[in-house]
Amino acid sequence: MDKIKTIIVDDEARIRRGVERLVRSCGEQWEIIGTFADGVEVIQFLKESRQQVDLMITDVKMPEMDGLTLIKEIKKIQEHDICSIIVSGYDDFAYLQTAIREGASDYVLKPIDRSQFVEVLNNKQNKIEQMRAQNQRWIDLMKKTNKLELTKQTQLLSQTVSSLSEDISAMYWIKDFPEGIYHLLYVSTDEFPYKTHDYSSKDWGIMAYAVQNIIDEVVMSFFADERQSGWWWRDGGFNFWVLLCSTDKDKDRADFAATGEDFAEHLKSCIHQFSPFSASIAVSEPFPDLSVLFVMKKQLLSLIRFRMAIGGNKVFSSRLAGKMALKDARPALSAELKELAGKTAFMLGEAVKPDIEQQLNAFFNELMKLRSPDDIQFAIHYFMIQMYKVCLERTESGIFLSELGDFFEVVKAESSLNRIKDLLKQNYMRVHENLEHFKQDHVHDPVQKAKAWIKENLSQKIAIKDISDQVYVNPTYLCEIFKKQTGQTVLDYITDVRLEKARELLVDTDHNVGTVSQLLGYQDTKYFSRLFKQKWGRLPSEFKKLH
Repeated sequence: MDKIKTIIVDDEARIRRGVERLVRSCGEQWEIIGTFADGVEVIQFLKESRQQVDLMITDVKMPEMDGLTLIKEIKKIQEHDICSIIVSGYDDFAYLQTAIREGASDYVLKPIDRSQFVEVLNNKQNKIEQMRAQNQRWIDLMKKTNKLELTKQTQLLSQTVSSLSEDISAMYWIKDFPEGIYHLLYVSTDEFPYKTHDYSSKDWGIMAYAVQNIIDEVVMSFFADERQSGWWWRDGGFNFWVLLCSTDKDKDRADFAATGEDFAEHLKSCIHQFSPFSASIAVSEPFPDLSVLFVMKKQLLSLIRFRMAIGGNKVFSSRLAGKMALKDARPALSAELKELAGKTAFMLGEAVKPDIEQQLNAFFNELMKLRSPDDIQFAIHYFMIQMYKVCLERTESGIFLSELGDFFEVVKAESSLNRIKDLLKQNYMRVHENLEHFKQDHVHDPVQKAKAWIKENLSQKIAIKDISDQVYVNPTYLCEIFKKQTGQTVLDYITDVRLEKARELLVDTDHNVGTVSQLLGYQDTKYFSRLFKQKWGRLPSEFKKLH
């Protein structure tokens, strides 16, 4: 059994020493962590040392802080209940009543009778052991509950990230997650360096399990700070997702951005050290609203493709993308080709179309001089990274990054160079036009424009990116300013507007509940009915009967 941590408080040194001898004589289970002359000393000691006390033996009358006040103050700073024994020369019923009311269940008169004191101490030992057992049962229950909640949350995250639907109305479950700042990470093991045919499916399973355990341990260590939490799940093969959250209100976005990158570096190092793999990890920018989860997923899948051009065993983030874009280019790329790629990318959103056409043709002509398919693909990746960098520099954290990410996949799958040239030109011009619109429109109030667009599209599936594309701001930035200006999240606003419209349709039309649900973008009528009841206190079917 853990020792019972005890403190003794009395303004007379002789009595403190006597009580200490009595306690020590009762066995090794008692650990005296301090003796004090008054209550002020005790409070100062506990605050500085952060020690938790099981039993306090204290006098009542002391000069700075009396024993009864001390019991009250300790309750404010102790994480668990403390047992108290009042030792006093006052045979006063009023003191006894107050002591019992404050939680001191035993009151011993001076001079102390040894046999009576030992009996009281034995009773306290039994009570403390019972309290510890009860606390442990509670802790075990909470762990079990938290584990079940964590499993449920992880399943929801996995389903959302793997889903093809970006409809925000299906994400009402995010209200069950803590309010704070988030990071999403994509962890992908690099190409295995050894002969893969030497390994059986069982060997691969064991190695995958080892990587999972490493990720689990690193994520769980993130929980060491009670203001932080994390979730992870497998994406298939040797690819994984990690979500981190900080509820620390004193930590700003810049601090948490550094925390996310440090976490990724530590995880990458652990995978490399304790498994036969190296890993590349893409880290999102910090975001306060889980409704942008799907947007972040697409950005990370874009970022991880930097590995093709720059190499593996690295951490990729939007903040570091600009620095990475200039590093590790293959010697096969000529200085002229790299210069053309940079100049062409720099013209995005700035130059007129004839100049762009001329510059793109110059880039393509230089590209055609390459003979190796690998070098051609690398050159295109290099060009895409330059475009990525320009988007980051000219918009709030890069509005059009997901479009570039989609194009990475097209380039990888396409074998015709002429087809790649056409696709690259189309993609370039689309981003160019978007940047031009951004320059023209981003000065207007994006929140009011977002509200107007939402009201016009209530019947459609609405994704955060759909809204941000209309107002030309980054999805994360949109969520932040929307909450700041309206006091609501984008999801809450869409839900409120839809439910207001639902009430109107149920009163003014003959539409049944299913039709109203469909008209307002809810494919699941039961889900719509549950939201309606939460808002208006009645199921929509009941509401229609009354009106």
